[in-house]
Amino acid sequence: MPGCERHEKEDVVGFISLSEAADRLGISLLYLRDLIDRTDRKETVLDPDKTADFWSSTTSLIPERDLRTYEHMLARRRFVRFCEKFADVLVDDVELSCRPGWKLLLERVAERVRWMPSEWNVRLRKAREKSGCLVLGFEYDRDQQAAYNEIERLREEIRLSSLSMCEECGRQARFRYSPSRSLTLCGRHARLAEPTLPGDGVMADPAFDGGSLSELPSDG
Repeated sequence: MPGCERHEKEDVVGFISLSEAADRLGISLLYLRDLIDRTDRKETVLDPDKTADFWSSTTSLIPERDLRTYEHMLARRRFVRFCEKFADVLVDDVELSCRPGWKLLLERVAERVRWMPSEWNVRLRKAREKSGCLVLGFEYDRDQQAAYNEIERLREEIRLSSLSMCEECGRQARFRYSPSRSLTLCGRHARLAEPTLPGDGVMADPAFDGGSLSELPSDG
C-alpha cells in the first residue's frame, strides 16, 4: 500500500562518517568526538570495526539525522540565543569561552548589567572558564568608582556561584582538582577531570584553598 511504503522510507536511517559530519558542522573531528563524549552520546556511534578505539577510529559512523541534534548543541554552546537576547549589554566581539552549564550565570550577569546606571557604560567583554571558575571581563567608564565597586562585587559573586554549578550541565557540582585541567563538575561529568590530585574533594575554592601542593592533604 502507498501509505505503508512511505512509512518504510521514513524509517530508513542513513549513516555518515564522523569526519564528514564534522565537515558539515564546520568543526574539527576532535571537537566532534569531544562533544559526543561530553554529551554521553557514544552509544549513537556505530563502527564496523568492533575493536576500534572511539578517539582514533577512521570507520566510525553516526545517523545522518543526528546532525540536527548536534547543530542545536553547538548553538547552545556558542550561546547564540543568549547573544541575541542580551545584545544590548554585550560588546560586539564578546568572548564566551565557557561551557553551557553556566548559561544561567551569564543571564544573571546580563540582567544585572541592564540595571546598572547608563552613565557607567557597562558591557560584558568576556566570560571564560579559568581553573574551574567563571571569570568575567567588562568594559565600563573607568572614571566611575561606583561602577568599579559594583563590577568587582558581581565578578566575585559569579565566580563563587560557578564553583557549585557544573559547567557542562548546570547541576549541583564541586571543584575537581586535576593535574591536567581543574574543572567544576557534577558526579555525572566528574570523569572529564580525571585523574585527580590529592586534595580533590577537600579544596573548594582554588583561589584560597592551599596554594601549593605541599600544603594539600595527601593520600597517605
